[in-house]
Amino acid sequence: MSAIVDRWVRRLKGKLAPIGEMTHWQRLAAALDLQRTDLVPVAPELDYWQITHAGYSHQEIYHDVDKTTDACLKTWAELRPDAIWMYVDISHQIEHFIPPEQRPKHFIHRGPQDYLLFKPIAETLDDAIALYEQRTFEKYLEGSRPVTHYTPHMLQLLEFQEKMDRQVPIIIGIATPTNYAETIVEVQRFLRWMVTEPEERIRHYLNLCLEERLAALDFYAEFAVRNGAVFCCAFGGARTWGPQHLEKFGDVDRIFVEKAARIFPYLFWHICGHNLPQALELVSGWPGIKGIQYDMPYYSQKLSWPEWFGRVAQLLAGKQCALNAPTTQLACHGTPEQIRGMVSEFIDATTPHTTACVMPGCEIDSFTPLENVRAIISAARTPRPQS
Repeated sequence: MSAIVDRWVRRLKGKLAPIGEMTHWQRLAAALDLQRTDLVPVAPELDYWQITHAGYSHQEIYHDVDKTTDACLKTWAELRPDAIWMYVDISHQIEHFIPPEQRPKHFIHRGPQDYLLFKPIAETLDDAIALYEQRTFEKYLEGSRPVTHYTPHMLQLLEFQEKMDRQVPIIIGIATPTNYAETIVEVQRFLRWMVTEPEERIRHYLNLCLEERLAALDFYAEFAVRNGAVFCCAFGGARTWGPQHLEKFGDVDRIFVEKAARIFPYLFWHICGHNLPQALELVSGWPGIKGIQYDMPYYSQKLSWPEWFGRVAQLLAGKQCALNAPTTQLACHGTPEQIRGMVSEFIDATTPHTTACVMPGCEIDSFTPLENVRAIISAARTPRPQS
């Protein structure tokens, strides 16, 4: 039982005006099931943005679970998007790999609206392999932020979801093996190793990452799903891998997805950065993925945004929902008119081929103006049933 959750439930339950003919939950679920919706669902990944929108600094909520949850619920109550994203920062992902006395030097708190920066925790492939072989993530788990902050926050939001009779879904985020492989050492460093290190060493490291991630899914099955979690975003890595590396090593994420899809009925894939066509083709063929949250075309692709939206929609036709628009850069630096225009372009280019969800390809920057976030939501709420 959470006092902060009960306060919001008392304030909101039975007092919210409906938006459209479907509930938020029904709308997002239908789009991911490739079914007609009353409105195009809109679920921007607000994450850090909702903290400062609610009046808190990132330093203030870092050790305060109740304020973190309060920020998510306050933001949803005001803006009414079709899902609530958990707040997640990098310490939730890697702190349990680090001895307590070494953690302060790895995480860098800057200004009140800035993202939490971090330093990689392994500088050589041997060091990275040793972290897994010595199972440091188990040794230092107790007292780490995945236990003390991430899990209680997740459970509070799921409590709100259930007490509000599943009107709005909570989106749980889980990093994939390739995401962990890159994050722990830094993306650029791992890409260099893929060229300079023996293939069998890269494979060994990725298999160790996969083993740990598969075990993590058992935690989610026990604590998240048991408490009502249904919608899950798999945060993919391999954002800048070439086709050969995807072909050689992408199977670790496929194996992860196979298990995740057995746990979560609504699993979708997040791939930010420059998206190779081969990466999207690979993921679109994996069973169990209901949608793909993708980002911009690779730098070598000379495509307009409507052309890119249409190409991806045709690739996903009959298989997955397309999740995009506007870019996070436009959301932060553009005008509301430009944002509404890009959202319309995305919907118009996508819905002839598959269902759409308005969801920028990465999280909304913490400095994004409120009027721009409102523009994302209002553009999606223009009545235009999906076919």
